[in-house]
Amino acid sequence: MRRLLLFALALCSASAHAQSPPAPPEGAPKVTVTARPAPAAKVEPALFVPEEIFNRELTDLDGSGFSLADYRGRVFVINFWATWCGPCRLEIPELNKVRGEYAARGVEFVGLTTENPQLDAARVREFAREFKMEYKLGWADEATAGALRAGTAVPQTHVIAADGRVVIRFRGYSDKIVPRMLRDGIEKALSLPPTAPAAESRPSAGATARP
Repeated sequence: MRRLLLFALALCSASAHAQSPPAPPEGAPKVTVTARPAPAAKVEPALFVPEEIFNRELTDLDGSGFSLADYRGRVFVINFWATWCGPCRLEIPELNKVRGEYAARGVEFVGLTTENPQLDAARVREFAREFKMEYKLGWADEATAGALRAGTAVPQTHVIAADGRVVIRFRGYSDKIVPRMLRDGIEKALSLPPTAPAAESRPSAGATARP
């Protein structure tokens, strides 16, 4: 029994010495070790519609001025289109349908044509009547298209949340994909809180974004 007790005491003593770092020699400089924090995860910011674009005056098909600020605080959809665009002809009836589904929930639609207001006004108005485009229609300008990274590709659709965030954006049209993407984007935008984030959290128009 006594031998077992002495053996246990010896094990405890060895373990204590193994876990404790050796004392530095007398007179050696004191070294402080600082723990380095783990690197934070890199998160790409979402794209927000810049304030200057919200407040920029656009022109509708009747020649009256309007701005995207008219839709601030609500979920809205921006669709870039043109009369010469074949996929736009397929997409617009679907936009009309989705707009009707979400009208009671306050979702708005804005169609911005990339055509020339001086040369193409009559053709654009006739096209809008033919396709029963009863939502707000206007002329796209370079600043707005650039801020939303729309370029010249049509059709192109952006779902904007109440806080100005671009929840989803996509180009082209497929009847198997686009209607689902559009509805999913609207539902996501409607689920977000309506309060806008602090101004410093909004990246510039050139920031990379993947909603």
